Amino acid sequence: MSEDLSRVPVTILTGFLGSGKTTLLNHILTATHGKKIAVIENEFGDISIDDKLLQKNSQFKSDEEIVEVLNGCICCTVRSDLIAVLQKLAARVRAGELRLDGILIETTGLADPAPVAQTFFVDYSVKAFARLDGIVTLVDAKHIERHLDAVKPEGVVNEAVAQVAFADRLLLNKTDLVSEAEELDRIEARLRGINGFAPIQRCAHSDVSVGSVLGINGFDLQRALKASPTLLDAREGETKHDASVTSVSIDQGAARHMRTVQQGALDLALLQSWISQLLEERGGDMYRMKGVLHIAHAEQRFVYHAVHMIFSGSFDEPWGDDEPRESKMVFIGKNLDGEELAASFNDCLATRGNMKVKEEALRFAVGEQVECRTGADTWSRGEVLARNYRDESMPPGMVSPYQVELSGGHLIWAPADCDSVIRSVKRGRGEETRTRGRE
Repeated sequence: MSEDLSRVPVTILTGFLGSGKTTLLNHILTATHGKKIAVIENEFGDISIDDKLLQKNSQFKSDEEIVEVLNGCICCTVRSDLIAVLQKLAARVRAGELRLDGILIETTGLADPAPVAQTFFVDYSVKAFARLDGIVTLVDAKHIERHLDAVKPEGVVNEAVAQVAFADRLLLNKTDLVSEAEELDRIEARLRGINGFAPIQRCAHSDVSVGSVLGINGFDLQRALKASPTLLDAREGETKHDASVTSVSIDQGAARHMRTVQQGALDLALLQSWISQLLEERGGDMYRMKGVLHIAHAEQRFVYHAVHMIFSGSFDEPWGDDEPRESKMVFIGKNLDGEELAASFNDCLATRGNMKVKEEALRFAVGEQVECRTGADTWSRGEVLARNYRDESMPPGMVSPYQVELSGGHLIWAPADCDSVIRSVKRGRGEETRTRGRE
């Protein structure tokens, strides 16, 4: 027992793509718990997105607490990198340079947790320094059944099933996206059918206490061996993943010979149109999308996440004075076409050519008479003064299709080019009309 207390406790945080792991890490980093925690962040893609979102929330702001991201799959291709990071931490603790109350490892959403857990039993230097305290699995209540039911080729691991089976605690997250209580009960029953031991805690937005993740003393080696009999066999081969699931990274900051996209700011409307079309047409195969983006006419970073067809994006903190304003995006899904994604990204840049194409697609010309919705059921006549209009009173990134001068001389801008906002003038209408029923 005394030997266990002398070793640093480690929590492995796992869960399929988009289950809410990074959101949970942000909660932990901003919580008042007085613990010194090293976070080892693992991303499946070639570039790092989540570390930018984690760094700003760290109370410590030092490289001892936020460890450099491991890019690749932690359960196979970068396990040696994980060992090297743990050995580095151990050396600093022994030298008295660092005090650690715990280590939190966030695996990529496509990782099998068993080989990660194996690291703490088959590598002597790691075993002497740290002990596995527990494996916490976040479960996306909205999409988990889709992933549990996924048919995999022979010999290929179903990562979602492995993550549930190996958990010491299950956090059933995103319950706010599931409307029926009976549906949540059915999902819990499925989870218990895979893992009857791990307690299940329901939550939304990954909002749980630090005690639900750290210091749970949940890992039991004998139980783990039942879930993975080859856990202690260091000769066990790499985890086999579905080869059709890949990642595509877009990084404007990459070296010129490796950069697949042009540099420059993105037009918000073009970007939103592209992402909406992508999710509508490929949402079923698009497991995860995330990015930190440079939007034209905005001083803030635009941060977005998407899981299948559910999208969330908003402006975040301002860009730093010395921070390069460069966009980074990661796509993880089935049968992705990197060249097609890069070309679509370039079509969203706020270049003269793209803005000309965008303007040519507008329905009304400068000088044309139009009617604009100026109230819930009120339309006012006016004249188009400008297209692709922008002024400083508008929200960040916003470029209006039209600036319109109303008949009374009042200037307005139309937020969208659609009949529910702006329409052509029809003969017989007065200067101001009121609709009957819905437009």
